[in-house]
Amino acid sequence: MTTAKSKLSVLKLVYPPISNQEAVWIQDNPDVEMQLRESDFYMIGGRAEAKFSDIEVDQEEHVIMFNMNVEDGISSKGQINILKLPNLIEQNRENLFLEAGEKIIRLWDGPINGENSSVLDWFTSEKLLWDRWRGKSGIEGLGGYRDMTTYDLLYVGIAKKGDSFDRLIKNGHKARLEILANEPQRYPGARVTDETYLFLFKVEPLIIQTFDFDHKFTDDDLTPNFDQKSIVADAEKAFVSLLKPEYNVVKFKSYPKGKDGLYDADYARYCYVIGETITFNTPHGRVRGACGQEGFISNEADCIFIEGDDVKLMISGEDYPSK
Repeated sequence: MTTAKSKLSVLKLVYPPISNQEAVWIQDNPDVEMQLRESDFYMIGGRAEAKFSDIEVDQEEHVIMFNMNVEDGISSKGQINILKLPNLIEQNRENLFLEAGEKIIRLWDGPINGENSSVLDWFTSEKLLWDRWRGKSGIEGLGGYRDMTTYDLLYVGIAKKGDSFDRLIKNGHKARLEILANEPQRYPGARVTDETYLFLFKVEPLIIQTFDFDHKFTDDDLTPNFDQKSIVADAEKAFVSLLKPEYNVVKFKSYPKGKDGLYDADYARYCYVIGETITFNTPHGRVRGACGQEGFISNEADCIFIEGDDVKLMISGEDYPSK
């Protein structure tokens, strides 16, 4: 007889965070579209723009040095060590071309935008932060990146059918339009479309079962059996009910009870963790994610924990050790 069944679901980004403006630019790129279609859970957040400044190149050491500045005053120095970038290790480094500005840094194998040229690696401010917290080789410095990856959580949503690309980007999305229409500037002179960020996640469940010593195993015991859409629907309710993002009209006050979640599933307990080094704030609470080495789960992440009718946001370093 099965004695307990538990589930840990980790939210992992399928693509770096993108601003609303960038989403418009990349939505017709088939390679990007394929990656974004792996997601069926998404969040919309707000933060002042992050920009590159004071870009310098040490041509002898093949190092790009820069400051990254969030317009609300946070700043950190970083560098890109070209010799260590995974995409460039096999390249002839004497023929690299650098394109650099306040919003993007790109490395080309030929003249910039040339007919036969290709981009070898690229970094928007958000992608560089994403690469930094995931430990990409060649991305160095940025000691203040944790503060730079803090956003106001404005909306949490899911694709009940299909994926996040169709739900959030390709088709008209009501909350996304309301945010663009109603959110104030976070920095004077900025455009709201550049201060609104889309986070497309894939919910990855890890199910743990324990059995009595005399349990007689069947094929069903050894075969994963879960409904991904029910897990995604429950995750939406968990985050919305605790954090109450402003643009979510329905706040799921009766969670964990619900028709399309996990309340009636056979889990003794289950929880949700953001497996990326991102912090989301609302007036009703804060949740911090974290990414461990090689992308594994980290104890530095907060955890939404559900057992029976009880729901709790467990804080790393307070409710359990962060290391």
